[in-house]
Amino acid sequence: MMEPDYNDREHTEMGELIELFEKYLNSNEQHFFDEDSLERILEYYEMRNLPERAEAVADYAINQNPYSSDFLVRKAEFLVNRKKYNEALDLLDKAFLFDSHEIDIYLLRSDIFIETNQPEKAEAILFEALEIADDEEKDVVYAELSDIYEIQENFDKAFDCLAKALTINPSSEDALYKLSHIVDMTDKYDESVKLHKEIIEKEPYAWLAWFNLGRAYMGLSLYEKAIESFEFVMAIDENFDLVYRDAADVYYRIENFEKAIAMFELAHEKSGGYEDYSFRIGLCYERLENYKSARFQFRKAARQDPFLHEAYFRIGETYRQEDRFEPALVNYKKALKLDESNEDYICTIISIYKMLDRDTDVLEYLNILVNVRPDILSYWLDHIIYLFDLGKYPEALEVINDAINRSGHYPEYFYLQSAALSYTGRMREAISVLEHALMLDYSRHTILYEVCKDVAMRPEFQRVIGLYNAN
Repeated sequence: MMEPDYNDREHTEMGELIELFEKYLNSNEQHFFDEDSLERILEYYEMRNLPERAEAVADYAINQNPYSSDFLVRKAEFLVNRKKYNEALDLLDKAFLFDSHEIDIYLLRSDIFIETNQPEKAEAILFEALEIADDEEKDVVYAELSDIYEIQENFDKAFDCLAKALTINPSSEDALYKLSHIVDMTDKYDESVKLHKEIIEKEPYAWLAWFNLGRAYMGLSLYEKAIESFEFVMAIDENFDLVYRDAADVYYRIENFEKAIAMFELAHEKSGGYEDYSFRIGLCYERLENYKSARFQFRKAARQDPFLHEAYFRIGETYRQEDRFEPALVNYKKALKLDESNEDYICTIISIYKMLDRDTDVLEYLNILVNVRPDILSYWLDHIIYLFDLGKYPEALEVINDAINRSGHYPEYFYLQSAALSYTGRMREAISVLEHALMLDYSRHTILYEVCKDVAMRPEFQRVIGLYNAN
């Protein structure tokens, strides 16, 4: 019979240990397990996502050895996960009596204060932890402090804490991951370059440090150096999908769209298909003027996320580039249906309809635009002036009145109102409104010459304008 290897024996021993624990847990009998065995059993259940069973191990251990600070802390962790913060704090107080230098007590207390929106208390606890922590523990404390400062949006302090953590432990993946985000929030790209170069000198294969260095170079627009850094990451850990994503972004910025596509595809592959980069790939094909391939990718992105209105808008843009305006409009409207307040989408539709001389449709969407943003003067003016161009002066008057009521008493509205009244034969009212406009802001009377010069040059208008000019 072949002797089982170590792993087989270990597996068998673990199975026997679990079976024994289950036996005594489910009975009233007591059995002494040493702390190492109980810790192994607890980890076994945690690895199999059996938190209730793992907590039962902690309870068993505390009952067997009520002076064990380790298991009191582990029990407190379970209570925190169940949001039983007061009970957790009571256990941590007990653990502190037995071992006041256990760093996990401080860290867990800090977590509780963060969860209960007491960042000042969390910060104070961690400063206490720094006083008692040994050199190998301080990096964890500084990383935790950075979380507090990030919550408080003090990103400079968060950066400084992570820099200290990495000075202590250059290999801390937790600190390196956090720093990547904080650098983007602070724009401390120069400091990041310096810090990560120092880390790499100590740890040449620290792939996360290379990754952060590349991102810092991206922030400084040093794209060649960013690519070099990312290539080191790929060489050290070829399965880290985010590096391919960021490399693709760099290639996009330097307009090497073919290379960007290849990197986005690798990012998709390395993520196990979890991350979809179809939209970004579509943008690359669009820049290459390969509109058919771009549409394919945008449609793919829309299938992945049916609420991705940007995908439909980009499809519309590809059709527009090919002068295929009807399918362009179909997709612009799909985008607008998903994001009804998007001014850019509405303005794009208006521009297409103007080009096609479809006045009724132009007016429909001009009306939609002012209803979406009634506070924007230029949108109202576009609507009013378009009606002027079509000679629809009564309709223009209605829109002007609506604009005054909803947008404000801008002088431009009253000048155009005076012109519309003049066009409809209501000269006396027109002159009265003109005088009101001139009193509000004489300088804006030039809009009459820009929009309806024939009205501005009428003797009645010239006389009144001249009087206010003299004043």
